[in-house]
Amino acid sequence: MINRFIKNALLRDIMKIVSGTAGGRAILLITLPIVTRLYSPEDFKLLAVFAALVSTTSVIACLRMEVAVPFSDNDDDAANILAIALTSTVSFALGLLALSLLAPMTIAGWISTPDIAPYLWLVPLAVLLAGSYASLQSWVIRKRRFGIIARTRVGQAIIGAGTMLGLGWFAFAPLGLLLGNTLTLGAGVVSLCAQSLRNDHTVIRNINLRRMHEMLVRNRRYPIFSTPEALANVAAIQFPILIIAATAGSEAGQLFLAMQVMTVPMTLIGASVGQVYSSRAAEELRNGTLHGFTKMIMIKLFLVGLAPMLLAAILAPFIVPIIFGAEWQRAGVLIAWISPWMLFQLVASPVSLVMALLERQQHMLILTLFGALLRISAVLFAIMGRINWVVEAYAISGCIFYIICALLFFWASKSKSAKL
Repeated sequence: MINRFIKNALLRDIMKIVSGTAGGRAILLITLPIVTRLYSPEDFKLLAVFAALVSTTSVIACLRMEVAVPFSDNDDDAANILAIALTSTVSFALGLLALSLLAPMTIAGWISTPDIAPYLWLVPLAVLLAGSYASLQSWVIRKRRFGIIARTRVGQAIIGAGTMLGLGWFAFAPLGLLLGNTLTLGAGVVSLCAQSLRNDHTVIRNINLRRMHEMLVRNRRYPIFSTPEALANVAAIQFPILIIAATAGSEAGQLFLAMQVMTVPMTLIGASVGQVYSSRAAEELRNGTLHGFTKMIMIKLFLVGLAPMLLAAILAPFIVPIIFGAEWQRAGVLIAWISPWMLFQLVASPVSLVMALLERQQHMLILTLFGALLRISAVLFAIMGRINWVVEAYAISGCIFYIICALLFFWASKSKSAKL
């Protein structure tokens, strides 16, 4: 009876987040066929570059301190860690704003995309929203208020999709695409902040500089090891896209659309399961059941993802041009190539926090550096070898990397305690 209750509670937590995530993704997917007709592949190329810049910078804006929030021993410690993450995010965004206003053409020249220069001021705004949302979301996950997360995701999707459609209708391209994406990342931060202040004001009052300093020292593994690890992880995905955008033009836009479609199961299932996993992993470790818990999650994710990925690989080349327009036929072919990568990412990513829980940030850093080297090298070799399959090389290297990740996370979960 106890085991049945635990499983039902786990299922309820997952379904709360999945429902909100599904609603948000459904809104974006429903509007996407209209968006692809309001904006050109060249506009999507700029969105791919913009998203790469935001992803690369926002992942380090919090110094990865947001990861430590659910794992803290008590709420006072967690609140001070949250304050560190938010302070770091604001400071980082202000620094980016200064750079984007003082030297936009220089930055655009570094990434060989001069057309992005007028819109670089949006990058710090997106980083501020994304970093703040990630930090506050970690606090809400700690308190297991998954319903709040679900509601904010639907709200963000509505605001982001409305912005893209509205500005696109009045021919504000690519501004509408970039601003809509920005709001989709973190428009729910206001709601999360208000909910936390209302429900946890007693704990929040205990935040002070002395405790923040203590928590920063105690959790120094996160900024020292997890920050470069996270940067390497994002770089492995985003740097090849920047290279493709600089060398292959609108091919980056086609790839971006393909990835938007294929990340639906990752966002819908993977991210939701990962958040529930992080809220329960510490307890499972203390009970000595972390390995079985991790194994169960990974097997179920593989079984859930296998059929949709196979269908996507088979049908996408025929369906995508019908849904999104004839000029997006290449995106359908790319979906078939990236399907195996997405399947193994779905299995590995939700349980990747096992490395942080076990304090193996050094090992995770080595793994992600290897992944970045593998995937960037695959793209560069394809370009230098004048091979037409540049994106295909990117997809194959991604699949290989996530297979390795899944095996290593499964092995790591056998540990009985954290490595101190």
